[in-house]
Amino acid sequence: MEKVKREASIDILKCIGMLLIILAHCGAPTFIDEIRNFDVVLLVILSGTVAIKSYERSKSGFKYIKKRLIRLIIPTYIFLTVLFLLEKIVCLFEPIFPMDENTILSSYTLTSGIGYVWIIRIYILCAISVVILMNIKKYKKIIIISLFIIYEILYYTIGNSNLFLQYDVYYLIPYGLLCVYIGMQIKNWDNKKLLKATAIFLLVFVILFIVFYIIKNQITKISDYKYPPRVYYLSYGIGVSLLLYYLIDRKNILNIKEKLNNKLILFIGSHTMWIYLWQIFYLNTFAFVKFEVKWYEKYIYLVVMSILTTYLQSKIVQKLNIKNKNVKAIFDS
Repeated sequence: MEKVKREASIDILKCIGMLLIILAHCGAPTFIDEIRNFDVVLLVILSGTVAIKSYERSKSGFKYIKKRLIRLIIPTYIFLTVLFLLEKIVCLFEPIFPMDENTILSSYTLTSGIGYVWIIRIYILCAISVVILMNIKKYKKIIIISLFIIYEILYYTIGNSNLFLQYDVYYLIPYGLLCVYIGMQIKNWDNKKLLKATAIFLLVFVILFIVFYIIKNQITKISDYKYPPRVYYLSYGIGVSLLLYYLIDRKNILNIKEKLNNKLILFIGSHTMWIYLWQIFYLNTFAFVKFEVKWYEKYIYLVVMSILTTYLQSKIVQKLNIKNKNVKAIFDS
């Protein structure tokens, strides 16, 4: 099987997105936490960017979904099972963790549970969106805009009264259709079109920022519009993500592709799945900490330990010389 050539700029951007997502779990000051609120949008856009080649190699929507589910659900379920077993053992001596059935079940359904696995559900919805988008031949942009308007109306009229809307529709449309579509198109855009799209999204954000300030007489947090993602949050996330893509991939500002084209950055960019899962494990270890930990100390600890653990896991997989590509993908992604 031909090895897929990785793009340094994509891995650099994925690395940035992953490091910022870990930062989200560290209790950083509000200003920093708000600035980094484009991380999930960036990773979703990048998933759309790399999806086209992956879809074409799969040769069918069913095979593509199957491959994505193997790389998303199985590692997550393996990790959750190990995590809950370890927590069960710990709870025999000291009841620290919330080990009730609802927490466990909702973790496996990727809804709430331990609180961090919701992003796996987003990636699954994005995979479904890729198949949908690849099979819409006409009026794709009009359909996406129309569905997004309907989504906004639904949320402001019905809210979270329906579980299917709350966990699926409200994330499928903004992340799956809108952000993934942008990711799938971005490589075809010339610099002028890319900068125009960047300016439009950032302008929408600035206008909403001003309008909300006038109405509420205070600054409205971007994160207030993240669950589910609405236009205020999305306009900021997409605008900043496109700007970063332009600066790193097109402009190559300060020769960043050459400077960051190193093994560590590329390793993080190509192993975001397990780095994310392992940081959940190390987040749980703070239940044992009896002293105060500053947010940046927590961040350094999570980054170093999750990357190191993923690296050791990757080396073990290599040593085992696993031939089955699906098994290898489960533990080395």
